[in-house]
Order: sequence, then structure tokens, then C-alpha cells
Amino acid sequence: MQRRPPLVHYAAAWLPLAIVYGALYATAMPPATAARAALLTLLPYAILGLAVLAVPRHLPWHEGRGAGFFLFHLLLTLAFTAVGTGAMLGLRTLEWRLVTGSAALPFERLNVAWQAVVGGLFYLAIAGGAYAWRHAARLRAEEARAGRADALRARAELAVLRSQLNPHFLLNTLHTALGLVSRDPAAAERALERLGEVLHYGLRMHREALDQVTLADEWAFVRSYLDIESLRFEGRLRLRLESDPRTMDALVPPFVLQPLVENAVVHAVAPRRTGGTVAVAARRRGARLELEVSDDGPGLPPVPPPGGLGLRTLRERLALLYAGDARLTLASAEGGGLRATIDLPLDRDALAEPA
Repeated sequence: MQRRPPLVHYAAAWLPLAIVYGALYATAMPPATAARAALLTLLPYAILGLAVLAVPRHLPWHEGRGAGFFLFHLLLTLAFTAVGTGAMLGLRTLEWRLVTGSAALPFERLNVAWQAVVGGLFYLAIAGGAYAWRHAARLRAEEARAGRADALRARAELAVLRSQLNPHFLLNTLHTALGLVSRDPAAAERALERLGEVLHYGLRMHREALDQVTLADEWAFVRSYLDIESLRFEGRLRLRLESDPRTMDALVPPFVLQPLVENAVVHAVAPRRTGGTVAVAARRRGARLELEVSDDGPGLPPVPPPGGLGLRTLRERLALLYAGDARLTLASAEGGGLRATIDLPLDRDALAEPA
């Protein structure tokens, strides 16, 4: 959450003005009186300015601002000037009467009019500074979030590349391909082709450092990965893949499905002699995209673990890339097993700016 400028900075901004006003008043009155007059002149505007600092939060600056935006600020300028100048006149008059006992006003009407104009300039300066501060804070937050997202993306890429380049994965795939050469050359060739596709996708994501790919690309990558695992586990891995054609053009983070699919294969298929079923689905829910990976394995334990590095990284990436508008949930599937669901917006450009 973006905050107002620190009060110490705000107070320091008024100090040069106080010195200028004190110097001007000192040409016509003793230094102590001049300092007091400068303080009472600026104090009402400074106090009202604290409220002005909150204006950008309730009336953000955006590209589609129109006449209403500027009209509202014009009204606020007039109100700020009237209240601030009125309070200044009251304080100066009260101080003058307490010090001198005279009922005569210590200033001329022309001076009051000039001070009212200066009060309007005070409003514009404070509001402009508040908008600039908020904009700078938003840029800092976005840069920090982008840096964190880059780090998480790199971590996800390396995790996937490690799993793909893991000697066990490569040896198991090659061993499967060699075993198929004599009895099913076409299947062996298919295994090697899928291995090349998987490695090529991982290396491409690492080289191009993409934050988004189409779901079609991610789906093809996961399909190649599952084809390899299906050949390796032979009949023990049963697959169900369902996708809504309307979702294939949606943009998703790379490797958004792979950790879930790998988790299902490792925990629901590999340890069981009879194997298991892994189902992957992509659905459109209004303006949302739902990705689901489910299995018929042992499901969630009574006390669910926090998840491995892959799942934790995926959760953090979704939180950063979608500003909290995407989520990953794990739940027990109907009839047993585990269901992992990712819910995210179809249009990332529609995300609200951070508050």
C-alpha cells in the first residue's frame, strides 16, 4: 500500500517558505514578531495541506481523466483557498489584538487578495507533489514486483530445466526409447521427438525470459512431457486431457502446469503398482481461466504439507504477476485423489493498478 509523503519531508518543504515570509515581515516589524506572523500565516495552509496529500488516493491520476477531474480540483482549490485564507485572517487578527489590544486589522485588503492567490498556488503545489510522490512510489513498487517476478521466473525455469536435464529423467527416457527400438521403432522415435520438444521449450523459455506464453504453447509442452512419462510407465499412466478451444489463445506464465503435472505423476502414479490416472483440463469461466490437474492417488494427508519448492514458487509467481488476482488451490478430489486448480484472469491488462 502506498503511503503519503513522510511528515518530516512535508514539514521540511514549508521551512523555506517560512524563512521567506519571516524575512519579508522583518522589513516592517521586529524579528520575533515577524517570525510569529510568518508562522500564523502559513500554519492554516500547512494543516489543510495534510488533507490534500490524501487526494491522489481517492482521485487517482489516470490516462482517461477528463473535465470532471480538473473541475473537481478547481473546486478543491477554491475551498482550500477560502478556508486557509479565512483561518489565516482569524489567527493573525487574534494575535494582533492579544499583543497590541488594537481592534484594527494588521493588513490591507490588497494583501489579503494576494495571499488568497498564493493560497491557491499552495494547493496546486501540494497536490502536484502528492501525485508525483504517489506515481514515484507506484513505479518503485512495480519495479520491485518485476524484479521479484524475474527472480521467481528464473527459479521456475531452473527448476524445470533441472527436472528435464536430471540424469534420472534423461536416462529413464533414453532407456525407454532403447527398449522400444526393437519392438516398436515408431514409439521409440516418438519418445525421442517428445524429449527434444520438452528440452527445446525449456531452453527457449530460459533464453527468451518470457513472462507469458499462450496456453497452446504451454499445453503442447505439457502434452510432450506426459507422452514421455506415458511411454515410460507404459500402461500404468492413464491420461485424460480436456481443453476448451476458446482458452488456447489465453496468456499464461510459462511452466504454470508442469509442476502440477509432475507432482501428480510422482505421487499418484510412480509409487503404485497399478499406476494411476492424471487428468488435465482448461476451462473458461466467464472472464476467468481455470486450469485443473487431478489424479486418483492418495490425495491430501490429514495435515496438508506446505508444498514443495515448485508449488511454492508457482504460488509466489501467480501472486506477483497477477497482483493477487490469481490463486492456486489444492483439494481432495471426489472419489479420492488430489485436485490442483489454478484460477486466473483471461485478460491481464484488465488488472487494477496497485493501491
